[in-house]
Amino acid sequence: MHARHLAGGLFILGFDGTAVDAALAETIARWRPAGLILFRRNIGTPAAVARLCRDLRRLYPADDPPLISVDQEGGRVARLRAPFTELPAARVLGRLYRRTGSLELVHKAAAITAAELTAVGINFNYAPVLDVDSNPANPIIGDRAYGGTPELVAAVAGAVIETYQRHGLLACGKHFPGHGDTDIDSHLALPVVRRDRESLEDIELPPFRDAAAAGVAAMMTAHVLYPALDPDWPATLSRPILTELLREELGFEGLIVTDNMEMRGVWGRWPAAELTRRAVDAGCDLFIGGGGGLDGRHPQTDIQFALMEALAAQLEAGEVPIAPVEASLARIRRIKASVLRAQPDIDPTRVAERIGTAEHQAAAAALREAAAAA
Repeated sequence: MHARHLAGGLFILGFDGTAVDAALAETIARWRPAGLILFRRNIGTPAAVARLCRDLRRLYPADDPPLISVDQEGGRVARLRAPFTELPAARVLGRLYRRTGSLELVHKAAAITAAELTAVGINFNYAPVLDVDSNPANPIIGDRAYGGTPELVAAVAGAVIETYQRHGLLACGKHFPGHGDTDIDSHLALPVVRRDRESLEDIELPPFRDAAAAGVAAMMTAHVLYPALDPDWPATLSRPILTELLREELGFEGLIVTDNMEMRGVWGRWPAAELTRRAVDAGCDLFIGGGGGLDGRHPQTDIQFALMEALAAQLEAGEVPIAPVEASLARIRRIKASVLRAQPDIDPTRVAERIGTAEHQAAAAALREAAAAA
């Protein structure tokens, strides 16, 4: 395989626009990326999203569909808004579970998300959040977490993972090994979590340990420094954290996905070639690119291309070994085959019937009412 295709196969690319154009088609043919990520800038009507996903799938072999991914957590982190069903933040689900001891509404909310995403052709969701909300000064997690105890987070997230993947939607737990105790936004700088190893084991790691045991398809790394685990490198670039802890100690067999590589927790702190070399050595399978800040509206696709070019050049020169890259590509194929279901070509004219249905809206209303009483 050409070094360019080896490198591109480890990337989830962002792009501009709400339709496939010649430039995007050429990029996919040139790099053969593992898939794409949709931001708000890519979202039109449900029919338009379905058409976009259908056209992306048609650029790939039928037996190796692209990962078409999105951040659809609920609450303030939801790329697809009305007429898609809008669900409350994770904290609401956690409060309901804490009050009632029942996961029924959690399963319903996850089933709605899975049904509506897969209806338009999205097959990979960067959720659930596995972070424990333990720091009131945290500027980025907060209500995105299910709660402030690892037991609560693990129980609710486990229900979400099971429901997503039962409905053919790949789940991605984030942000390993825990972003809940930060007081800096990793979009803007490099946070540091100064817990000792025992505290990390007690608070941060249990939800990730449980998710790994439950067979979650993917885990997203944190652009965060954990001196007790690795004094020199943030999790995304740390072999002790990703390979020794996540792979070997926690027994995780799914995909290790970076958080967006344009975030200032990593980008601008090290050259592109240092980032790719260290991330591959650490154990990352997939790089996410082409974001655009906190809202995703200002794509910086030059960053993802700089990273892909750097990795391709390193593979060509033998500066990055091919074996771990081939292992990641095999893992990506395995995860696709094990979870994604063969689906007929999407008919965009029929998608509206499955989005924001009366049943889904009634369930969302029940969630809001239960949350108000919580």
